[in-house]
Amino acid sequence: MALTEFTKNVNNISSLSDRPNEIDGLTSNELKERFDKAGNDIKSYINNTLTKEIDEALSGSGNYVTNDDARLSNSRKCNNTFDDWNTARNNLKIGIGTTLPSSADNGSIFLLYK
Repeated sequence: MALTEFTKNVNNISSLSDRPNEIDGLTSNELKERFDKAGNDIKSYINNTLTKEIDEALSGSGNYVTNDDARLSNSRKCNNTFDDWNTARNNLKIGIGTTLPSSADNGSIFLLYK
């Protein structure tokens, strides 16, 4: 799946004249908005486009592991001997949490959520 490219022009300041308030007729607030525009455009793209496309791609590919994932509830599919999804997740070295761990084993996976 190809992700949507960010193609919006963010050269909001370099396109202004040397005296934007006088020549372009910008108020001081409009000039301040121009300085913030690129950052807000990028933030909007990340929050409204990119993260949604990544979430959809991961959830549709079977790479997302949730608490009720059949690969974890059926221990035989994991080739280990355990009875619940928590043990399966730990044996597969899949960590979850709201903050990144300070260290991890090589090959482990961590799912960060808010």
